[in-house]
Amino acid sequence: MPVPLLADVVGAFDGGAESLRVAFLPRYDAGAAVPWLGRAPSRALVAAALPCAVELAAVGLLQSLLTLQLVDGLTRDGPDGRGRASRECRALGAGNVVAGLCGGMGGCGLLGQSLVNLSSGGAARASGIFYVAFVAAALAAGGALLGALPVAALVGLMLAVAKHTFSWSSLRLLGRCRAADAATILLVSALTATRGLALAVASGIVATCVRFAYDSANDLYSSHEAALGVRTVDLHGTLFFGSAAAFKDHAAPTDRDRAYARSWRRRWVKRVVVLDFLQCRVCDASAIAAINDAVDAYRDLGLTVVLRHLSRDAALLLRAASTRADVVFDERDDDPSYYVAATTPDGLGQPKQGQTVVVEPADEGKGAP
Repeated sequence: MPVPLLADVVGAFDGGAESLRVAFLPRYDAGAAVPWLGRAPSRALVAAALPCAVELAAVGLLQSLLTLQLVDGLTRDGPDGRGRASRECRALGAGNVVAGLCGGMGGCGLLGQSLVNLSSGGAARASGIFYVAFVAAALAAGGALLGALPVAALVGLMLAVAKHTFSWSSLRLLGRCRAADAATILLVSALTATRGLALAVASGIVATCVRFAYDSANDLYSSHEAALGVRTVDLHGTLFFGSAAAFKDHAAPTDRDRAYARSWRRRWVKRVVVLDFLQCRVCDASAIAAINDAVDAYRDLGLTVVLRHLSRDAALLLRAASTRADVVFDERDDDPSYYVAATTPDGLGQPKQGQTVVVEPADEGKGAP
């Protein structure tokens, strides 16, 4: 329904069947209601409307998803089951596009109206249809009564809805949760009240992502096991751009490795360093670069480096990124399976001959320093 007609219907509150007819059977020229119908909009019009459209679409999607999450939590045993976010968003977008082409107003799922519906016993999808039908009947038959309601009563009703919408239980968690989580709750609440829902949700997502990256970077640790001529470094955690610097400290050559590089025994005794990634997941290109730098550091000292329990995708990317032809990969049956990149470079299907070896400890008579 075009905005002028909506204002005429809601603002007049005269009631009667005529208001209902005007609301649902408007008599207007489609070309006048949608001026650009039949011709492409100008660049100036698109440039002026696009920022508002993007912001309204973001707010509508966020509001609808929050409403869906709230309704699913309140109606877990409902007749329609849990809602599907992708289906709801597609239906919302299609309905708003059709409404815009007809000169109408877009819409989205609203927390207030949904809570009123649920508190009245409406837990199925048909309740939304009945809600709209009763509103239309109230406009048509009780327009004079609705027009007599004071604005203060409507404001009080909206405050009551806001009181039930806010998750007051989250305030009780402020003293029990981590300081970072409490700061995120306060940030989102303050921005929602002062700047708007879109900026608040975006800021909350960014703050949560930064906190998660910081926690994941600090979760990386290693254990070292030394044997005769072999040192094994077992890595644990997630290796990505945030933990790449910590990985360099865990996988850096030790003083014994540097002493071996200066020793005359390196000509006859082979010293091996095994980097085991069974409990460590390689996630991005920064992780590949960090592993490649660690391998180069050991190879410059004359040590043999074995990369163990890498996924096939990570091994392929390391072969592509490595500047050396003598990188050793110890491939086993219990290697993990995950992807680092969506695609891998061409020509990296099978390892070349001599690249995959199983390293045995050095002889007991040829100990390494």
